[in-house]
Amino acid sequence: MRINNTIRSIVLALVLLSFMGGTVHLFILRFETGDVYPAYSSLRSDPLGARALYESLQNFDDIVVSRNYQLLHSVKLEPDTTFLYLGASSPEYDSVPEELVNAFDRLTKSGGRLVVSYLPVHKKTEKKVKKTCNKKKLNAEDRTDPKTDDGAGDSMQNNQNHVDKPPVNKSESQKKDDRASTKRPTENKSVSMKKHWGIGFEFNENLPADNDKYLAVDATTNRPNLPPAISWHTNLYFDLFDNAWQVIYACKGRPVIIERPFGEGTIVLSADSFFVSNEALRSERHPQLLIWLMGSNSKMVFDEAHFGIAKQPGVASLLRHYRFHWFFAALAVMALLFVWKNAVYFVPPVKDEVLTTAEVVSEKDFTQGLIALLRRNLGGAKILEVCGKEWEQTFKKDKHFQVATFERVNSILQTKSSSSKKKTDPVDGYRKISIIISKDKAYE
Repeated sequence: MRINNTIRSIVLALVLLSFMGGTVHLFILRFETGDVYPAYSSLRSDPLGARALYESLQNFDDIVVSRNYQLLHSVKLEPDTTFLYLGASSPEYDSVPEELVNAFDRLTKSGGRLVVSYLPVHKKTEKKVKKTCNKKKLNAEDRTDPKTDDGAGDSMQNNQNHVDKPPVNKSESQKKDDRASTKRPTENKSVSMKKHWGIGFEFNENLPADNDKYLAVDATTNRPNLPPAISWHTNLYFDLFDNAWQVIYACKGRPVIIERPFGEGTIVLSADSFFVSNEALRSERHPQLLIWLMGSNSKMVFDEAHFGIAKQPGVASLLRHYRFHWFFAALAVMALLFVWKNAVYFVPPVKDEVLTTAEVVSEKDFTQGLIALLRRNLGGAKILEVCGKEWEQTFKKDKHFQVATFERVNSILQTKSSSSKKKTDPVDGYRKISIIISKDKAYE
């Protein structure tokens, strides 16, 4: 039975280990492919990612490539930097958060190059979304419409009662609070792209489609140092309101890749991100376009924070940053040495100092200890003789006891000791000796 139990436990342990190993292997494969990351992330190695571009730039000796995991308002970008903001998406393309615009302005005004590419979108899908939203609004209005509601009379009566009530006179403090709430600015301010950068966003509805799916079209350019045509996969294009913008690529006569100087740097906007993806670098690569996109800067920064991949510095990261981890590692080693020193004796202890269990007596007073000591060292036959000798040595010089008293006591001790051990009665001898001593003291 014991052998069967051990075999079962070993088999169960092997099954658990194999299951854990398989799970870890699946997670490793998932993170190696990178499909857990958003589209056009430089950490993603499948066709929708941009990891191939990132690793290709790392092969150049004169280019420093890095990823940004911090929020843009806390990032310090150097002038000789190309900042790649790939796969941007926003429900309203005209409004951009103020913090984001300020970070972009700091980069471009200091001489950096900003590259922003948007996710591919189609007007048809957005129309469906708008239709569904309008249907929901209509359904909500129908539910609250007094004509279709069963309790319409009650609701109108309640409204009349509400209207007939006189207006409540608010106090001055309440009025001040209302004014402050109306004047209070919103926490998340947004900046209009039309006013700040002079661009707008529009959708081309005349692109070819097959089974409600838009097909790729060509975006063309007249620049000699760029590919004359590249495939385009979005309906989005730009509406220019500032003459500073230069059209680099156009699709059906509409600008899709544009560039403009801003401060001491430049801004590049692309309505599609396909040409920087891993799929494009495998099947439809355009190195001239990528070289132009990066510019002449020696530092390339791929932003990952806008995908939600951000590092939040904690205590451990601060310790590593200021190199305090070695200090705490030394403390841990010292603590382990201290525990080892107290747990293990390098020199064996002295035997006299080590107390055994036989020498320890608990829950007994000194009288009981003396009795136990006498019982271990003295037998029943010798106890009377030993006690008599001790009494004689103690009271031999005492004047209260005569010499005859000692002789009588010795005679009793000799008679008791000469008798056999079985017949020896120390209690009887003790009583006789006590009577002799008491009589001699009484005669004195």
